[in-house]
Amino acid sequence: MRVTRREMLAALGAGWGTVAVRGCPAIAQPRPLRIGALISRADAQGQAEMIEPYDQQMRLGLDLAIAEINDAGGILGRRVELLVADDQGSPAPGATAAVAMIREQGVEALVSGFLMAIPSYLDRTLRRERLNVPVIHACQTPGTYCGGIAHIGSTTVQAIWTLLEHLGAESRQRTFQMSDWSPSQRTVSEQFYNMVQGGATGAALVTTPVRGNSPGEYRGLIGWARDLKARNFWISIPRPYAVNVVTQAYDLGVGPQFTYHFLEFSEWQASQLPEGASVWTALPFVASADEPAVRDFVARARRQSRTDLVTHVAFTHYNAIRAFKLAMEKVGTTAGDQVMAALDGLRLETATGAAVFGSHRYASQPMYVARSGRRALDVVRKFDVVPPGATCA
Repeated sequence: MRVTRREMLAALGAGWGTVAVRGCPAIAQPRPLRIGALISRADAQGQAEMIEPYDQQMRLGLDLAIAEINDAGGILGRRVELLVADDQGSPAPGATAAVAMIREQGVEALVSGFLMAIPSYLDRTLRRERLNVPVIHACQTPGTYCGGIAHIGSTTVQAIWTLLEHLGAESRQRTFQMSDWSPSQRTVSEQFYNMVQGGATGAALVTTPVRGNSPGEYRGLIGWARDLKARNFWISIPRPYAVNVVTQAYDLGVGPQFTYHFLEFSEWQASQLPEGASVWTALPFVASADEPAVRDFVARARRQSRTDLVTHVAFTHYNAIRAFKLAMEKVGTTAGDQVMAALDGLRLETATGAAVFGSHRYASQPMYVARSGRRALDVVRKFDVVPPGATCA
């Protein structure tokens, strides 16, 4: 039988392919390390403005950290993958989504969601389900839950203390204090009373209901503050739309009557302020800080997102992933109990300085006093180490 040249080459190719497979078996690659994150698409009432643009900032910090870690070889020799689930702006759906990621998708670590209330609910759920997975919360928190979750975001006590230390007694006079309806924010109301209001005259302690109202409607409360001849607004509404307190005060013609102190404010909110409005805030990161490491972080984040906006939310979520890496490589495993134990006393070097986890896994860290200006945030003062002031409820 005559064999053509084409048939011969095809046969040789098939033969070499077989030899290659038999002689050089594929080396088994370690399975990826999957880290899950809870990021709301909207709040429990379906309001997207309850979270935008912090949802993109959370994702930016997570993506940047994972990209850099993978470029450097991963964690424990494993490539890191990010899985994201929608917590629907509520603790119970968030915990359900987290359990599903762990059981169905093999997630071995979690970054919890934006809500202050989710760490405690999520921790109880994981314990009940006997799921041994480490969890880090990277958003602001009251600092009153001391369970099995670590916290790299600032506490409200850190923010209040930092502002008071810089602004002094005048900032405590004739205060009007606002926090939202949630149980965790009622804790912040107590912190306001103990740290800010004490001894002040003409102060009002209020909560701002969200459920049943249009998000971010504050004109009634602003009118009340005006009638009380308040001078200082202290605001803990950890949502982007909280900037409406200022914009609506200016709409009513009383904006310049108040000095505004926000525990949670960002460069995005500063860009929404009316001309001439001024806001004070205290944050673990400000993008305009004139420090080489901060400038480098901002540049890397902008390359990652291809946008200019970089906030403290991106920064803290970036640090959450880096804390996982440091703790996991310290103990040589991703097992939750061992990773969380490794976080006790862990020192994480960040772009702003060292963040050190205490015994309750809240971080002492640098804090900035910033003031809005030129549609951005300008650093006024930096405190190199501010304790978290965490207490166990």
